This record gives sequence, structure tokens and C-alpha cells, in this order.
Amino acid sequence: MRAALSFLTRLSGRTPRDAARTPGPSGHGGDDAGFLPRHPVSATALADSLASRLPSLIVAARRIAQNAGAGPHPRRKAGTGEEFWQYRPAMSGEAATHIDWRQSARGDRAFVREHEAQTPHTICIWCDNSASMRWRSDDSLPLKAERAFLLALACAAMLLRQGEDIRLLGPTGAPPLRLRGRQALERMAHALIAALRATADEPALPQAAAIPARSRVLLFGDGLYPATQLAAFLRAATARQATCTLIEVIDPAETAFPYEGHTRFTGLEDDTTVLLNGSAALRHDYAAIWARHQERLRTLCQAAGSPPVPHLTDQPPEKALLALHALPGMGNRP
Repeated sequence: MRAALSFLTRLSGRTPRDAARTPGPSGHGGDDAGFLPRHPVSATALADSLASRLPSLIVAARRIAQNAGAGPHPRRKAGTGEEFWQYRPAMSGEAATHIDWRQSARGDRAFVREHEAQTPHTICIWCDNSASMRWRSDDSLPLKAERAFLLALACAAMLLRQGEDIRLLGPTGAPPLRLRGRQALERMAHALIAALRATADEPALPQAAAIPARSRVLLFGDGLYPATQLAAFLRAATARQATCTLIEVIDPAETAFPYEGHTRFTGLEDDTTVLLNGSAALRHDYAAIWARHQERLRTLCQAAGSPPVPHLTDQPPEKALLALHALPGMGNRP
């Protein structure tokens, strides 16, 4: 939660009467001080939880993909797709199995039914496993990492139905895992859980060198990355002619700062602890800083070829997939 804590640190400097910076990483500033996050989740605990619920998560991902709906990418020429393209006269030596006998019976010539070619796009998927993702503001909400995991699986299910070439980017820069076959989602889920067990708490983006040229990259994360790190990654990806889309997974509290009274905020990534007294002025300042953060994200992502897709964890996951499906180059678009 490094970027979020940097927002609060800036607030503590702006409104000193309402805030105080404290040196301890986990202490309480007073008997009346709340403590956030209340129950940070370790990567191992989250991995164990996801693994125990894996069958139901895969079923949910397939259902979300089906609800979002998707079809194959057509090309305007004959090929091996499923959609009808045209009839053409049969050529000498044409195999009898290629003849459309119903169409041919209407005249005195034999015709072959051709289908429209479909071009698979190479689409890479990456999940942010940094510590800021293992947080939620309320027990009724999923952890950001849980929602990113489900969205990534559902997106893969949708894209596999479209016939796309799907690859999973790992944390170490190794060649992406190619997903194909009936067990593709299961392989992807196990790989994501394994990556979560081996992850570091610090925010880290995938290695651009591992991204296939001219591919699409879907980043499922919270966008709380240092601006210089994100800009460098996007530049490197653009140099490989790859288009990156950030699916920004956001907890509702991160947008509104709904806290009142004395609350101690501690980072999940070795950040400075901050004690704040939630006031109307503080919430106003936080809203302004958050808006600038969002604008900076949009500017960086748009310059790399695709706007971010924000998604609040209190919203249905289908909304994120529908927004993603509507982007140029996704869905049924050439």
C-alpha cells in the first residue's frame, strides 16, 4: 500500500493539526486510535485460501465469462473459422466431403461452403501479488488480490472461448506460460497460486523482455506503483509494440477515505506509519490527491495505447470484463 501511504504522508504534512507521523511500524498511538489495516493477510495464507476454493473459483470464472459474452475474432477472408463466409464453385478434384450438397442441389454446379478465417491475438495476463493487494477495508469485501485472481481467470476463460493465444506472465521474467487445452484455466490458477507463494511484498511489474512482440498485455493490479517504475515498464512494452491495459482493482475506501477520528495507518510494504484524525478537510485533501493519482495513471496508460479499466471490489466482476471487452482490439473487434 506504498502509494496509498504516500497520499497519507502528504496529508500529514499538509494538515499537521490533524495528523502525526509515528516511528513504530505497528504500534497504537493511543487508546482511542483505530488501526488499519486491521488484519493484513500473508501471501502464503492467501495462496492456501485460494487453493482450497479453487474448484468453485474456476466455476465462478467460467460463469462470469459466459455472462460477459464474447465471440471469435473474424477476418474478412476465407479460412478455418466457424462463421459462414461464402459459397464458391467447387474445383476439379475437390473432395466430396467439401461439397455443400444442399446449396449445390439448387443449380447445376457444385459449391463449397467456406468459413471466415479467425486470427488469434496473443494476449498476456499478469496479476499483481504485492502486499497492497492483500487488503480490504471491510470483511464483506474481497481482498483486492482475490478479485484480481478471479478477474484474471474469467478474462482468460472469455479469451480462450474467442480462440485467442493466451499466455501467463510470471514474476521472474521467465518465458510466459502458454495456456491451451481443456485444463488451461486449472493450469493458470495453479501457476498464479505458485507465483503468489513465491512473491515479494514490494510492488513489481512484469519483465518487459518476457512480453511477446505485438501482443496485448492485461495487468490486473491496484495501480499503486511508483510513477517512474510504471512509466519505464510501459515504455519498454511499447518498444516491443505491445499494448498494455491496466485493470485497476480498487477498494472503495481508497477512493473516499471514509475514516473518522484518530486512525493509525500502517503500510503493508515497509512504509512509514501515519496517525491521522479524519476530518472533512482531510477527506477533501485526500480526494484531490487521489484524483491526481488517477489522472496520472490515465495519462501514462493512454500514452501506451490503452486507457485503464478501473474496477471497485464492491461491484460485480462482470462490469470489469464488459468494460475490457469494449476496448478497441478486444472483443469482436479486428
